[in-house]
Amino acid sequence: MNPIDRTLERITSWFRKSIRDVDFLPPFARNRQFQMWTTAILLSIIVAYLLTPSVHFIPPNYKLGSIATRDIRADRDFFVEDKAATELKRMEAANAVPAIYDLDVDVPERQRLQIARAFSAMEGTVRGIDRTALSVGVLTVKDLADIARGRKELEQILGVSIPEHDFQVFLKHRFSADTSTKVIKLITSVYRTEWITNVSFLTRDARNGIIIRDLKSQQEERLTDLSPIWHVQDAVNLARRKASLVLKEEREDIRRAAITLTSRLIQPNLILNQPATEKERQVALDGVKPVLYQVQKGEVITREGQKITPSDLEKITALYKLESDSALDKIAMYAGMLLLVMFFAFTLYTVARRWLRKPYRENADRIFLSLTILLHFLLVKAGIFVAGAVNRAFPFIPTEAVYYAIPFAFGPMLVAFLIMRKLSLLFGVFTSILAAFLFDSLISMTLYALLGSIVGSYYIAHCRQRSSFLRAGFLLGVVNVGVILCLGLLEGSLSDLSILAKLAMGFIGGLVSGIFVAGISPLFESVFPYTTDIKLLELANLNQPIFQRMIIEAPGTYHHSVVLGSMVEAAAESIGANSLLAKVGAYYHDIGKLTKPLYFIENQRNGENRHEKLSPRMSSRVITAHIKDGCDLAIQAGLSRDVLNIIREHHGTSLVTYFYEKARKDKDPSIRALPESDFRYPGPKPQSRESGLVLLGDVMEASSRTLTNPTPARIRHFVQERIERVVADGQLDSCALTLMDLNLITESFTRILTGMFHHRIDYPAPPAREPNGRKEPPATNGHLDRKPADKGKDRPASSAERAA
Repeated sequence: MNPIDRTLERITSWFRKSIRDVDFLPPFARNRQFQMWTTAILLSIIVAYLLTPSVHFIPPNYKLGSIATRDIRADRDFFVEDKAATELKRMEAANAVPAIYDLDVDVPERQRLQIARAFSAMEGTVRGIDRTALSVGVLTVKDLADIARGRKELEQILGVSIPEHDFQVFLKHRFSADTSTKVIKLITSVYRTEWITNVSFLTRDARNGIIIRDLKSQQEERLTDLSPIWHVQDAVNLARRKASLVLKEEREDIRRAAITLTSRLIQPNLILNQPATEKERQVALDGVKPVLYQVQKGEVITREGQKITPSDLEKITALYKLESDSALDKIAMYAGMLLLVMFFAFTLYTVARRWLRKPYRENADRIFLSLTILLHFLLVKAGIFVAGAVNRAFPFIPTEAVYYAIPFAFGPMLVAFLIMRKLSLLFGVFTSILAAFLFDSLISMTLYALLGSIVGSYYIAHCRQRSSFLRAGFLLGVVNVGVILCLGLLEGSLSDLSILAKLAMGFIGGLVSGIFVAGISPLFESVFPYTTDIKLLELANLNQPIFQRMIIEAPGTYHHSVVLGSMVEAAAESIGANSLLAKVGAYYHDIGKLTKPLYFIENQRNGENRHEKLSPRMSSRVITAHIKDGCDLAIQAGLSRDVLNIIREHHGTSLVTYFYEKARKDKDPSIRALPESDFRYPGPKPQSRESGLVLLGDVMEASSRTLTNPTPARIRHFVQERIERVVADGQLDSCALTLMDLNLITESFTRILTGMFHHRIDYPAPPAREPNGRKEPPATNGHLDRKPADKGKDRPASSAERAA
């Protein structure tokens, strides 16, 4: 053996010992419940991590124009805001909001009162001045001072300055009430049908109109026709136009002075309310939804080595923000997935423990199931990665189509092949439901994976040739194609060209599952204590070195084992047990006799019996020692644990009756009792149906040699009696053989033993002729050297005849 093989063998042996024995663990860790909880929690943590969408941590420090250090691909569908389009939409929304103007309806009244008060005060000032002097302009110093003082007061009340020419016109008319009435009439007419404002309208105001809010009544009115609104700077033209209507009968000088004063007195009664307008525009801005465009899952945002464009930067930023914002959601999703996986794991471990009922390999079962689950989901994740790579290399093949090539049936097929088909169905439900969370089409992928798992487990459960893996994979591929067609009909997607790619990938997925199971199963067989039918067929080859040695050293034992193998194989098939395991166990059950073959009667020649020189107790020890010797040889030969158990259990704790009875006859009378434990096999009792079958078959085949006149009725009675003795001795208490099984076993053993003890026809030999043509007398039984059998007497069959 080369160093590499030797190292691998040491590692494999250490691992086998570790999963079988837990002595190296601290005391608290040897508890089965602790081990199950620990395994389930660790498994759940890892599997939940594999099944929960992971954060890709895209570096947020990409800048416009920088070079991408790797391909960035969207791992989900998401939306990105088109900032330019959104800003344009916001501007349009803001511009669509009409400006708000406050209407002060009291402005004309205030102007009227102001003019009346100012003119009344000035009229009082000029009342003491002589009318003639005032008209010719000959005024005293006192009069001029009074007029100057009155003018100043007038302008203070009005708030405007009056040109000298217009003041003289009003002074000439002595600022009479009639004159003030004319001015009031003109300014009132200005406010009657027009609004005055102090801002210039924009194009959007002409398009959208304005909102006029009455400050007094708090009512609003939307005005779209802005022609009645005049700017305060256009007051002269407005006053002139109004004067031509309301003062057309008055003197020119009065009309001009009134126009001038009115144009200076006009104040805006329509004032832009900027805060209110901005508030409404902000409401409109806030109501604008961002303009979004979709980035689809799998879309390449940028490739390695390319410059980051503004569009790329927006997508990267959106994806990074999405992943950062969803951190809490991912934690919650991981927690939910963890609990779900833990529930399935506990269910799987508990059911496996109850169904398998093999305490000696509980650790191995738990570790095997855990490793298979991890390997299964790693293959699924790898398949998803490969699907993306295939789509990048061949864009015409959809990523979703390549998903159907993932070996979803791998785990259940491996469990069915190495452990049990029934357990693989539960395993398939577990993996199918969880794996579907990695895909968008949850129900479709669950059905596809589950149906494939059921079919794959059924066809691979009892494969007896390596080529059967490919056959199972082929059949699984055909079933996958049928499932995809059914799903296509349900989804209405058969008209899509991608269905052809899905069908091809589904068939490939079946083949890949079979190939993967064929490749990985030998490794698991070598590490875990599982015995497959393929391994059993290898062990059943009678050309094995140990059988060649048995033929030479213990021929009687060899013959006994071969005959026993045929007996238990037929009986196992009748009760639904593992017939191949029972047959192989029968072949190897007595290999321990190779250590001292001549101490067993079937191997003794020439009448020599070595037990004559031994005490009954010593003889019993020699006989029972072949169990331990057989286990040692089995371990050296690398036999599976199931075969080793049959070797260890095939006598149970039964009594070596012959030597026990002999010891009782020879014992010293002073000894009151002879302990049976010294003459019983060490056990344990059979723990499986196959071990129980080998025990019963061993009893039947060995004791049947004592039968005389073996008629079918006597054989049936003999088989029933021996089985009843074994049952009464409690040797079948620990195995799962039922009363119905025992009845079927009785029928099978009776049929086989009857065939073994059948009588042969005595064929007469043809007459021999001497050279001289004389006949020789016929020899009885066809043999010249044997005497004829006595008529009417039955004889026991020889070994050669029993074998026939």
